[in-house]
Order: sequence, then C-alpha cells, then structure tokens
Amino acid sequence: MYRRSVRWKRNQGFEVGAKVSLEGEFGVVLNTYNEFCGLICWDTDVENDTEDWTGMFGSFQDIGGEVIDPDYKFKFINDDGSKK
Repeated sequence: MYRRSVRWKRNQGFEVGAKVSLEGEFGVVLNTYNEFCGLICWDTDVENDTEDWTGMFGSFQDIGGEVIDPDYKFKFINDDGSKK
C-alpha cells in the first residue's frame, strides 16, 4: 500500500525528512532553512557525512537514487540527520 499511495509524490523532488538510498547507502534529506532542499546526510559513522544534491533530483534518480520507505531504521543517524 505504501508504494501505491505515495508513488506520485516520491517522484516529485526532494522533501525535508525524506529517506533516500543511492548505491547501497541510505540517508535523509536535511532541513537547510531555505526554499530548496537536497542536502543529504548519509547513514555512516563519519561525522557530518553530507552531500549536496540540491536541484538535482532528476540526476539523483537517473543514477539509481530513490526515496525509500519512511519506516526505514538508520544505524548511525536519527531521522533528523543527527548522530545517534
């Protein structure tokens, strides 16, 4: 049901708090307090492991990136991108 109910929304662009994956890595889109979002905090043990994908959602998807289930549990970060 999750896939059907939000499929239209998952392909629109980055949204703050969205959980994403790319090449086997998982992360969350951070709130950067501006009108654009796309700064991703990756779920690694590296401090401040972020990557800026602002304005590149199409490219993100083209190389295999996707928005994942919002119930996914991270290993090293919380849902807001802070370290556990």
